[in-house]
Amino acid sequence: MTKVQLSLTTQEASLLENYGSQFGYNLPKTIRFFISKASEEILKNKIPTFSMSEETEKNGLEALEEHRLGETAKVDDVADFFSSL
Repeated sequence: MTKVQLSLTTQEASLLENYGSQFGYNLPKTIRFFISKASEEILKNKIPTFSMSEETEKNGLEALEEHRLGETAKVDDVADFFSSL
């Protein structure tokens, strides 16, 4: 955990305190709330997401169903598994 010391003007502190009081938050909790929401937005815009193809989604759903039905085998040693194919 990283600690940050922050200096606010009286007006900034008052504004944040008034906003946070609507939710029962004190000033530190209100500031953490704003920082967490800003962090979420940064991550949302920086981390790319990729949609899978219809074929990949279909194969994945079929594999999941096979696993639920117990039609899959546990692999303890990946190298041994692939050498046996």
